Amino acid sequence: MTLFYLILALGLAAGLNAAGRWWRVAAQLGAAAALAMMGWSIWLANGDGTFAAQGADWRPLVLNIMAGIATVVILLLLLLLPAQWRRPVEAVADWNRRQQWGQIARLLHWVSAVLMLAALPMGLFVAVLAPSAERAEFLAAHNGIGLAVLLLLLLRVLAQGASPGPVSPNGAARLNKWALYLLLLALPVSGLGLAGSTGAPVLGLHLAEALTLDVARGAHQLLAGLFALAFAAHVGAVVWHHFVLRDRQLVRRMLR
Repeated sequence: MTLFYLILALGLAAGLNAAGRWWRVAAQLGAAAALAMMGWSIWLANGDGTFAAQGADWRPLVLNIMAGIATVVILLLLLLLPAQWRRPVEAVADWNRRQQWGQIARLLHWVSAVLMLAALPMGLFVAVLAPSAERAEFLAAHNGIGLAVLLLLLLRVLAQGASPGPVSPNGAARLNKWALYLLLLALPVSGLGLAGSTGAPVLGLHLAEALTLDVARGAHQLLAGLFALAFAAHVGAVVWHHFVLRDRQLVRRMLR
């Protein structure tokens, strides 16, 4: 399952920044289909008793909110297909420029974004599912995605050090950017701590004595919540600049 999400993330990231309009439209449809799969799995969990078995728990509510947001985004992606088809495309260099992110930075950015959008609901599903082969598969995929995100973060830092990109427009944007980077580091690390607190070795190390299960779980959940807030602020700022302030170039710096 981890490999499937890695291939999906790479395909969407490459397609959304492709020069050919067919590739961009196909990637946009693929993103809508992926969100539909996520939303449908959540709606099914409502109907088959998976959520009802949890009683008074906040996770099903959050998952249903995610499904609702996914539905809105799907509609927007479909409505924007004609504009995607008509839009002219400028050439993009492989490496960053002061006014534009390069293809390498864009690929790393969008692969990380897709993987995190998969990891967050998957982590909530793992928490509500009863012990089973299905839960074990979701947990393994969640852990694999977390390690991939950590590796991608290291690659992004190295790439930006070698080729600095556009400067964030204001202090709030810079603060949000660094908050997201720190959380992308802290979340996988806390996930390793959570896995180790169960007694299983993590990268050959036994962490159970240093970290209790409750502390590790609480830290991971807190960091996931903070990431969701920072991510929502990031997306909200992009939407505000693009649709309200009509600053089209802000999105164009990271998306064809």
